[in-house]
Amino acid sequence: MWYDNVELSTEYNYISSKIRFARNFDNTLFPNKLTDTEAKKLVEDTLYELSNISLDLGMHTSSSMLNRIPEVERMSMCERNILNDTLAKKETPTGIILGDNEDTGIIINADDHIRLQTMSAGIKLYELLEKANKIDDYINEHFDYAFSDKYGYLTTYPTNIGTGMRASILLHLPASTRNKGFSKLIANAGRFGVSIRGLYGEGMENFGTLYEISNSKTLGISEREIIDTVTKVANQLNENERKLREAEAVSEVQRTAREDEAYKAYGLLKYARKLNIRDAMNCLSLLMKGCADGFINIESPNKLYSIMLGIQSYNILNMAGSPLSEDYIEIHRAEYIRENIGKLK
Repeated sequence: MWYDNVELSTEYNYISSKIRFARNFDNTLFPNKLTDTEAKKLVEDTLYELSNISLDLGMHTSSSMLNRIPEVERMSMCERNILNDTLAKKETPTGIILGDNEDTGIIINADDHIRLQTMSAGIKLYELLEKANKIDDYINEHFDYAFSDKYGYLTTYPTNIGTGMRASILLHLPASTRNKGFSKLIANAGRFGVSIRGLYGEGMENFGTLYEISNSKTLGISEREIIDTVTKVANQLNENERKLREAEAVSEVQRTAREDEAYKAYGLLKYARKLNIRDAMNCLSLLMKGCADGFINIESPNKLYSIMLGIQSYNILNMAGSPLSEDYIEIHRAEYIRENIGKLK
């Protein structure tokens, strides 16, 4: 899978990139206005029209009716960023075309007729845009899009009108999270045309110190301007993180403290028999930081983000294949980590 090889370093803290398009078919009611019968026909017709997408575009994909996939599996797809929470719980007819590497997804009859996304490890928004445009053009050859010369692509939600594009970059920012001015920076991000949100956690706490930067505007701005803005803010955050991490390395006392953090995190992850999501995510974040900064050396550090995805509750339930109480989820989570964390080198 695309998320199995996420490389990080003190200078490079980019987890992943994502491009998402929202599109609707011309002269067709928006999804929220369709009856179930009409929605089912739209999904079936679209899947049929796009049935040769793998062959025509050289992709490896599979397709399905989303509402026929068990709920636990759909929720686990949400945790792997294939679906959002609303889509995972959607019961009306919905289709999905998914790349074998989970780096490409086309949802049919979501909030809009087409929800297309491409994903990759690292910072690769322009490459993903090129890939998304190729798929988008292919769909447009089969279906005319609802488009206005004045407003651009017409979407269910006004916030997506225009390019219909969301560009996002996910960063790992453990040192920045500890900085007193970071919360203010997040609060002021809107004036740069972006939003910054913590990916996991409750309230002000962010388990795993992962932050997603995405554009907040789609109207009156080009796709390239969106990518340039998101990239600029992500680069600034990465540079700030780099400076904080390098400052930690100057002091022997701080270096020892960071090394101690990494080894303690590894010890808990390697030997714990029961872990809640908060402790597991925070320890994985400390271990990712320790590996990136050279304080600790383990086998396959590039798979630590993949482990973060794997330990989410519905992924645990999906792998178990049966209902589990919260206590047993924590037991299975600890076991999954022990089996995948790798040895010290």
